[in-house]
Amino acid sequence: MQKWYSKCTMATGTTMYHLPKQVATPAVVNLPTSMYKMQPLNKFASADLAPSYYGATCRTLSNQENHVDLVELERRQEAVLLRLETLKLHLDKLQSNKVYTNNVTSTGAVPAIGAAAQSSPVKTGTVHDLVISASPDKPPYSLVLLRKLLREAGFPVYCANHLHSSVKEVSSMQRSLFNDNPEGDRSNHSVAFTIHWKDVPVPCLMVNPLRQTIISGEANIVRYISRLFPLASVYNYEASGTFASITETDILLDMLESQILNGKNKEKQGSLRRLNERLGKQPWLKGGNCSIVDIMAWSAVKQIGLDSGAPANIAKWLKAVSTLAGIDSDMSRETANAARSDISPNSYLDRRGLEKLLESLNIKYQVQDHEEVFTVDALLKNVTTMPGLHMKNLFLKDKKKNLYLLSAQHNVEVKLNDIAKNIGIKDVRFGDEDVMFDILGVKQGCVTAYALANDKNKKIKFLLDAEAFNESHPYINFHPMSNAATLGISPADLKKFLNHTGHEPVLLTF
Repeated sequence: MQKWYSKCTMATGTTMYHLPKQVATPAVVNLPTSMYKMQPLNKFASADLAPSYYGATCRTLSNQENHVDLVELERRQEAVLLRLETLKLHLDKLQSNKVYTNNVTSTGAVPAIGAAAQSSPVKTGTVHDLVISASPDKPPYSLVLLRKLLREAGFPVYCANHLHSSVKEVSSMQRSLFNDNPEGDRSNHSVAFTIHWKDVPVPCLMVNPLRQTIISGEANIVRYISRLFPLASVYNYEASGTFASITETDILLDMLESQILNGKNKEKQGSLRRLNERLGKQPWLKGGNCSIVDIMAWSAVKQIGLDSGAPANIAKWLKAVSTLAGIDSDMSRETANAARSDISPNSYLDRRGLEKLLESLNIKYQVQDHEEVFTVDALLKNVTTMPGLHMKNLFLKDKKKNLYLLSAQHNVEVKLNDIAKNIGIKDVRFGDEDVMFDILGVKQGCVTAYALANDKNKKIKFLLDAEAFNESHPYINFHPMSNAATLGISPADLKKFLNHTGHEPVLLTF
């Protein structure tokens, strides 16, 4: 190749950079001053597209320079461009007047300031009304604590709630929790939370009623409200935090919603275990102070009913957050007493009552006391010498709010979508603990097939692993209304018990 190039250069005396142009073009191209002077391409003759194209086109245009319509169009075009340029200058001036701070933290990292924080609605002097649709089955408790913290930051929050036609009723205790008017009239407040109790899968915040702009999910609503806090507030994490801490907060918020609130049982248990471990090392989820993550986590844990019978670290943390929220002090004594009387455990069958019932039915049973357990793994460690099939239980509901109790072998994988297909229903999810307690008289962690004895009105459809009726198992073991013990009866006696309660099981094969 080198020899060929050398020969070529020696023969012609011209390098490739000095070769003549294959197509002759003019040194200067006269562009039209208005787009309306451009000729349609399909009108060009073949001669116009030859090497002399530019010259021909320019000559064609020159004949139209003095056309009255084109002159008027060009004038209007220049006027519009001038107005756009003026508008751009105004916007640039407004942008340059913004105040930004670059305070360096103790770690040397520069805080990232969220754009929304610069124009926080609470600075406008008008009431910023946030309309939030939420299901009474999944009340966004985060709003209760955010309301209190905003008030302490100098922005009193007016809070009201209304019942949508898609919801039959909401307990008076729950409604009172979402009512507040610290400054009297609504107009005296900076922010207003208006809760619409509605049959929706996740909480939704209507940001712009005119454009019907909606923010979905409690984690995203918490993010939005966090921007209402002052820039220096730890709760305005986008303004006061570093990029690393902002990223960590966003990851934790999404994890809490996707795994604890909406995840499958295995995901939920894994997240709670990690939550408990984290709280064993520090008082709050992000260190020494309460953060926006603690607010979201507190709401999630309360919604799944773990505010009673929680692991030690979570229980201690829950108490601290509840104290910060001031729930106990905000609730009137009359409301609290009424709530207690409505759900008094005296009206339900407890462990002692269950044992008496079994004895009256001539059902023999085995029972073993152990420490409180919240997972299948923890249970199995405590019943190693107890014969029989150990069952796990899930309280479920469908889209139409029909209720189900599922009992399956402890070692089978339960897929809610498969369950739904097998029994011909849609959108199966975990039921609300308050509803479970009202009907079955048991709390989260204690749900059991024996609790069907408390379902006097037959509101629960019982879904049972067919293996529980296999006579080869000496006992079928469930919690006796308490997760501090395990009680087993034979498959035949389980049939007798269910016949007594009036619950014909739907048998499932896993």
